Amino acid sequence: PWIQKLHHGFLCYTILPHLQTPGAPGSPRSPLFPLGPAGPTGPTSPLAPTNPVVAPRDPSIPAFPFSPFSPFLPSLPSLPGRPIRP
Repeated sequence: PWIQKLHHGFLCYTILPHLQTPGAPGSPRSPLFPLGPAGPTGPTSPLAPTNPVVAPRDPSIPAFPFSPFSPFLPSLPSLPGRPIRP
């Protein structure tokens, strides 16, 4: 599903770089999170060719409802009236 890819992109580029130890962008940090934060190595990372949904974000969709913390916000249970993109 595209929503899992979207959340995976947010986790890789927003939360994980803060949880991992300091290092060069794209350098191995742990067996679970081999990808570095978004940076010079972002477009050429192994995530790019297999997960094209992460890189281009639709500017017409607000970024806040799709933040990694949205599942934990009871004030955003759903977005009525907004069609779900396939």
